Amino acid sequence: MVRRFTWVILVGLAAGSFGVAAQQTASVAGTATLTGTVESSTPYSAAQVFVRNTDKRMLYMVYTNAKRFRAVALFPGNYEISAATRELKSDVQKLTIKAGESPKVTLTFAQPAAAADRAIVNANEGESQGVSRIRVEASYDEIYPPGPGRDIAERTCMICHGENFLSTQPATVGTWNLRLDRMMGKNLFDKAPSSYAEGLLTYRASALRFSREDRETLLQYLVKNFGPSAQPRAVKIDKELPLEEAKLGKAEFIEYYLTPDAPGQGINDPQFSSWKGQFAGHRVGQDVRFDAEGNVWLTDRGYPNRLVKLDPRTGTQKSYVLPDPRNGNHDVNIDRTGMIWLAEAEGQKPDAEKHLLGFNPKTEKFEYIIPMDPDHVIRNEKKWLQSMAFDSQNNVYVGWIMGGAIAKFDRATKKVSVFPIPTHNAIPYGIIADRNDNMWIALWDSGNIAKFDTHNNQFTIFAPPTYPSQIRRLNVDAQNNIWFGMWSAGQRPGRLGKIDQTTGRITEYVVPRRNANPYDVSQDPDGNIWVADVGGSAASIFKFNPRDQSFTLYPKPQRTADTPKIQITRDGAIWYSPRGSQDAPAFGVLYPDMDKITNLGAFYVNGPPGYPFKPGASNATK
Repeated sequence: MVRRFTWVILVGLAAGSFGVAAQQTASVAGTATLTGTVESSTPYSAAQVFVRNTDKRMLYMVYTNAKRFRAVALFPGNYEISAATRELKSDVQKLTIKAGESPKVTLTFAQPAAAADRAIVNANEGESQGVSRIRVEASYDEIYPPGPGRDIAERTCMICHGENFLSTQPATVGTWNLRLDRMMGKNLFDKAPSSYAEGLLTYRASALRFSREDRETLLQYLVKNFGPSAQPRAVKIDKELPLEEAKLGKAEFIEYYLTPDAPGQGINDPQFSSWKGQFAGHRVGQDVRFDAEGNVWLTDRGYPNRLVKLDPRTGTQKSYVLPDPRNGNHDVNIDRTGMIWLAEAEGQKPDAEKHLLGFNPKTEKFEYIIPMDPDHVIRNEKKWLQSMAFDSQNNVYVGWIMGGAIAKFDRATKKVSVFPIPTHNAIPYGIIADRNDNMWIALWDSGNIAKFDTHNNQFTIFAPPTYPSQIRRLNVDAQNNIWFGMWSAGQRPGRLGKIDQTTGRITEYVVPRRNANPYDVSQDPDGNIWVADVGGSAASIFKFNPRDQSFTLYPKPQRTADTPKIQITRDGAIWYSPRGSQDAPAFGVLYPDMDKITNLGAFYVNGPPGYPFKPGASNATK
């Protein structure tokens, strides 16, 4: 049974919070503090200061406020310290810091930063982001002249790829034809699709309106404006959130780089180093989660596929190779018993059977290897798992991103059930459970939100006012509202959406930055919504305050590294992994107020799996 609703209301204020954390000045035993100034003959604001611990392979990044900066909770060791803006860079100072010390340094912007290409993080149809390095920028109308061709590109290509993909990929008419053929599924008459996006523009069967006439008009437009002689260009950022120096001066980022593999091991092992593909040859952090002891767990999508544990209080890491190190991985989640769950994705074996993996951190063994479509309900050769959530009985629900369904692993009976999503070409991307045991699913293919009632196994489809759109993740807040982000598409800005479960109404908030790509959303203990965004002028994390509808931007240390998922601690720290980084894959964390750091461990408000309500069977009847 399918019920479809679309509700629209004007933007209003979100209510409620977890409560306000006590104001205090924090300190962490056994660590140090660094203070300093950044001098310059050229005016600047909110410079980034990089404090690198070369012994532990960690980065602390803070911002200047009125030329001064401060970094806290520094582990003892050897450091390299520098500062930069987009236009300026400082000298590098080396310093050995001991526990309990509070040294001061002075940096100087003595030279302009080298002219650099703008790194454009393009959304492509695969699992990761492609990066194009572009020097030429122009206005949107200069790059995309108005007309029917642009209108079609905005409602189809840009919905998923963003505004810079077409303009940075000039090609011949033959190549543009091949690209359109692939997106239209020309070769799917006698073969299965090779990815979940192939055939997304199929005639008369897609949420993205696209006709034969549209194809011809779009092809002519692409060849005329982005033919083989065209210069790759990016749209100039004409609207960006301001850098609020007073707020940024309180914040601190910490990134714990993944431990390099020794010669002949890990990615350097001959059995893995010869593999091909976007994740081959380097480590790739994807998602992070916290256990009940304050450790952070991460999926490493490089080969061999691994699960990685970080103790942020010491910086120590330990990796566990998955049972089949080439069958793919994506999300990680931790249930209320402490069992760690992973879902096999594409990997090096896209046609292989995919499993739900259960890792017991006490025994350090994979105790569950569960085929998630044992009865072959999904009639596809290629089918891949992705995100997962738990109901109040600790049953596991997993999305078939390639397969258009969700699967349930019943913990009591050990049986698996598969429920196809009743929309065409459904591509479930993110899944979250609410306090009533409903599963909420972001549908990447259309921008719909699907609700799965686990009591009667029925779906309800919600179409936001901005439709179709690119929605990747969603989350639940303490009031049981559902939040999600919608990517910009050309002139259409990115948005945050909220479904009020009490009224069924959907509210949208415009994100005031050009080319915003809000990826994941999560509520902090004070009721603010934090968002991972790879759009705008830099990959960032921003805060949305529903009470006054204000936005605060926090550009990350690695400006071009996208972040798929964020997790928030009970103290308001935002954890992430810079997935798009090939040079510095890491665990990362943003502390919006470094004075509140009292413990480097990462703990949820209510323990794993991180829901903003207390877990338990009673949730199912509320």
